[in-house]
Amino acid sequence: MTKSNQNLVKVDIFNVSRHQQTLTGTIAVAKMPELCKFLANEEGEFEVTIQGTKGAKGLPGAVLTIKGSVEVPCTHCNKPIPVEIDREVPFLFVKSEAEANRMPLDEDEDMEIVVGSDQMNVAEWVQEEVILSLPTFPKHDDCEMPEMEDDEEEIVEPTRPNPFANLKDLMKKN
Repeated sequence: MTKSNQNLVKVDIFNVSRHQQTLTGTIAVAKMPELCKFLANEEGEFEVTIQGTKGAKGLPGAVLTIKGSVEVPCTHCNKPIPVEIDREVPFLFVKSEAEANRMPLDEDEDMEIVVGSDQMNVAEWVQEEVILSLPTFPKHDDCEMPEMEDDEEEIVEPTRPNPFANLKDLMKKN
């Protein structure tokens, strides 16, 4: 069963999994405030697909697919760098944090286990996955640090007085 929704907001992830629904839609970058802190601007949107699955271990599951692009600031020159996001992540859902903590960790497993909800916020879910997809230190391939102009003064750290400088004099007095 496929449903299309231009503005995915909240979904019942357990129902999506149980009925193996496919939900598609778009989410504006501007609707993801935590993500915007990492970006050069708030432009663009992501195409999102949620495909409900019968997950492993008898748990409800889904595959989240995110496609789009954003611009992040270069760590050297601070100019925008385009970053393509094309991420597909399988998930298993549990009903509580305690249940998630009881799940054994399997190093070979590609599925992420998260606490699901009947009102799961899709923008927050997508935001987290996009943040994980961003480069740690984005830099243009041919970028060099901007050179300082002659009229810019070099920043000099102030020197702090040594807190033990007077210790010798205090020891002589005793």
